[in-house]
Amino acid sequence: MARRRNKKQKRPLSDGTFRPNSAAGKAGKRRPRKDRPLKPRTVRITALLTGLLVPLLVVGLMVLGANPDYSLPCAVAAVIVFIAGLGGLMALRTTGWVLWPGVVLGIALLVLPMRAFQAEVIAHRGVRTDVVVTWAHSAKDKRGVVSWTCGIRHADGTPLPHGEYSGSGCDGPSDAGRSTVVLADPEGYVPPVAADYDLSFVGLGVYAVAGAGALWGLLTLAAARRTPRKPS
Repeated sequence: MARRRNKKQKRPLSDGTFRPNSAAGKAGKRRPRKDRPLKPRTVRITALLTGLLVPLLVVGLMVLGANPDYSLPCAVAAVIVFIAGLGGLMALRTTGWVLWPGVVLGIALLVLPMRAFQAEVIAHRGVRTDVVVTWAHSAKDKRGVVSWTCGIRHADGTPLPHGEYSGSGCDGPSDAGRSTVVLADPEGYVPPVAADYDLSFVGLGVYAVAGAGALWGLLTLAAARRTPRKPS
């Protein structure tokens, strides 16, 4: 095949010189993300914020969310903090081995505090209260199991803070107008529960939350200790 005349020809090199390989040069300059060392101060600050601040914020937000008035915004904020915490873990240890333990512990920190706090409040401040069921609504989960939620008022007709509950005495529309007994917080911070509410989570829930937070801190410390660092 004839050589194209308009093709640009490379200028010949003088004797003893070699043309550098541009691809090899670029590859030599780039370092894999997981091998990039971080400054010791960056590692310390990231580990402190991730290991200490994240569990405190998540637990605090979920405890505050035990009040139905704040449950939605607090849950959204807690999830955002949790995602930021996972980002901090991955920044400390980019190989990814901390991801799944972090996800499991983060879910525990999102789920356990609210139930534990509600159980503690009901156990220490719950008062048996006579109420009247005013309405009943059903809901069906993915497995097809139907659960009922009932609206309640005091026996004298006065409203009850967060006047909804599920459980014993709330079994369907036929319960509307009937009297029943619930455990209610006089301060109205947590919603009422059925009189036979399972309080076995009291105490155990607090230890479970503390254990999940401690394990998160240890996971962060382990990730920080194995993080490559720039020499000072």
